[in-house]
Amino acid sequence: MTRSRLALLGACATSLVLASTLGACGQVQAHAARLSSVAPRADVTATAQPASSSRRELARREAARLLTLARLPRGSRRLAHEPSGDAHLLNKPGQTIADPDLVDLHRFFETQEGPWQMYRFARSHPPTGATSRGGYTGYGTAGAYGATDEWVVSCSWLPVKTLFGARVMVVSIVAASQHRSAIRVDTQVTWLAAKPVGDIIPKGASVLNAVLSHGLNPGEAGHRPVTTTDPAKIDAIGRFINHLGVVGTGLVSCPMDIGQYLTISFRKGFHSRPFVVVVADVSGCEDVQVRQSGHNVQPSLAGIGSGLVSFVERKLGFT
Repeated sequence: MTRSRLALLGACATSLVLASTLGACGQVQAHAARLSSVAPRADVTATAQPASSSRRELARREAARLLTLARLPRGSRRLAHEPSGDAHLLNKPGQTIADPDLVDLHRFFETQEGPWQMYRFARSHPPTGATSRGGYTGYGTAGAYGATDEWVVSCSWLPVKTLFGARVMVVSIVAASQHRSAIRVDTQVTWLAAKPVGDIIPKGASVLNAVLSHGLNPGEAGHRPVTTTDPAKIDAIGRFINHLGVVGTGLVSCPMDIGQYLTISFRKGFHSRPFVVVVADVSGCEDVQVRQSGHNVQPSLAGIGSGLVSFVERKLGFT
């Protein structure tokens, strides 16, 4: 793989670089006749295809909604502007997503709690629905010469397939006067591109061939080509691929790629050329490339964590 992704702090992180640039699986594009003011749940596949400008507006609405879920200690006071005396540490979020298709909304607060107490509060009071499976949960501190200047806690929600990539809340905390805390709460949402028509497997295949290549190591054996004419299996594999979202535009951090890939060919008949070829990377970021008429369709599809390869193996009886 030539792509790289900057890793985000996990729950076991002990340090955080101030205003660090974090990877994202985000992306852009799409349009619907009517746009709901309520963002879809993470387990809902978006079927509408809003245009890019509409998707940005949906991301803005979602960021605004998530901003209302911030949990702060009793007695906290919202501020209209960046608090004075913060050495301008709160003039930007404590961390941000490296994706051009990003909406970031923020609010400022002040609380009677000290920074350390506020930091512990934020870590133990995540907003409703946030989950470590969202990929952007972390915490840490930043400073110089052994002194802490800023405390940062981030949490995230699951992506919304085909619509939102990252959905993150970042709570940045600095010391204020009289042992109080000044707080900046950011919500960051990346939107995904609409899937182009070329990335969709059309119906009409009567023959499907699949082959698993060898990996880089001897233990990563491939599998001989398998052919099926079972309409149910062909349709199931096509529908699984069509359910995948597109790869985002942001920087990403991929696991090790062992060099194996699965090639799936859809044909009209035994002796016809494949009208669609799908190449799925077995490891790494598990990108899925759709090729039609001899050309790779861009963007590719996001297969990481989807289970596409194991699904095909089960359907076709790979051993």
